[in-house]
Amino acid sequence: MREPDTCRRAMMALPAEACRVRTVRHFVLALLVSWGVVEPDRDAAGLIVSELAGNAAQHGGAEMTVNVSLSAEQLCIDVVDTGPAARVSRPRCDDLDEERGRGLDIVDHLSEWMDICAEPDCWRSRVGLRVGRAAATESVPPAA
Repeated sequence: MREPDTCRRAMMALPAEACRVRTVRHFVLALLVSWGVVEPDRDAAGLIVSELAGNAAQHGGAEMTVNVSLSAEQLCIDVVDTGPAARVSRPRCDDLDEERGRGLDIVDHLSEWMDICAEPDCWRSRVGLRVGRAAATESVPPAA
């Protein structure tokens, strides 16, 4: 029997440093395992949060906050960095040999929707994706 769908939320705040991206990814993946999200969708979410946290660490300010919420089969990942709200163009990768600049394209491809916006004192990157959840297994007594 499956437990009723409720909204689950978690948040992590940490310095916006490249060495912290791995911590963010492991935090989100552990949450998704405990929330019963199926492995292929966990993998996609792990890549998405890695790209968003990496961007926050590379282009943002001193801190980043990662919020994750799951309601029914809709996962929302929200990464906020305390960087300046200056307008920067979204890099597009036209050269396939280029090693950088594909992150947001990957995020856009894997997600159902993506919203990146400048706020007065930060950048906010929000992504939503539909995820599958494993059916909870019922406890069945062993056969005699």
